[in-house]
Amino acid sequence: MRILLDTNVILDYLGANVGFADDAEAVFDLAAKREDIKLVSSSAMTDIFYVLKRATKDLNEAQNKFASLRKRIEILPVTGEDIDKAFLRNWKDFEDAVQYTVAESNGIDCIITRNKKDFEEQEIPCLSPKEFVEKYKR
Repeated sequence: MRILLDTNVILDYLGANVGFADDAEAVFDLAAKREDIKLVSSSAMTDIFYVLKRATKDLNEAQNKFASLRKRIEILPVTGEDIDKAFLRNWKDFEDAVQYTVAESNGIDCIITRNKKDFEEQEIPCLSPKEFVEKYKR
């Protein structure tokens, strides 16, 4: 299964969002056992590093966590066509529209996010980290 991890789940996994790390770690652990392919859009990676650096207040720590993350995920490109299509979606949150469009363009099976309501279209299933773990832990 090809899963797109939303920015918030990645930041949870890296410890930038207090109180959510356990659920995000469970997603990573389960996805690794199932041999799911964990993907992140390239546009999210810059946001992830920025927030991580701000949260840790330590460039070396942020770089180490980011390098560790990089070993566990694959990065999907964001094309000009993705940007144009996301813009035409006219969602409240453009970043989420870009994430969804990238998922759609790349045949993603599921999006893992803590903010399912932000994904206004749901032809691609959106699951919270807890829902993903509950559904696939069997």
